Amino acid sequence: MISKTDSIFSYSKAKEIAVKALDYRSLRQDLIASNIANVDTPMYRPKDINFEQVLAKKAKELLNYVPDKRLTLWKPNERHLDPSTPDDNKSTIFYRDGHLARNDGNSVDLDVETSELGKNSVMYQAIVNALKKHGGMFSYALESSRSL
Repeated sequence: MISKTDSIFSYSKAKEIAVKALDYRSLRQDLIASNIANVDTPMYRPKDINFEQVLAKKAKELLNYVPDKRLTLWKPNERHLDPSTPDDNKSTIFYRDGHLARNDGNSVDLDVETSELGKNSVMYQAIVNALKKHGGMFSYALESSRSL
């Protein structure tokens, strides 16, 4: 059941960013768990996701950030293609290959994976707590306005 305060939360730009961050953190948790599960799989390469840049861009967009003036590449002919850049609106899943592979070709480092799992879990809980505080502010404002 949707409470009265849920409709107010939809007007907050911060909630939309936090919910998107939770989605990405959840996906990252799944990727790291998959890496740990495949620690003994031959030729397995650990995967990770890069979403911080995408989230920062989305936050700037939602909070009406005015970007700095950038020079664009001059095209002498309109039929020339724009320079190719990666899509900035998508996070990228990449192979984390900074570690030596074992004899079977597997490059999963269990110490690194468990460390990343712990960091990701702490960040996920921090975002959940921030959302609770965010909801508490609106609830407090609603309760306070009743006594006026």
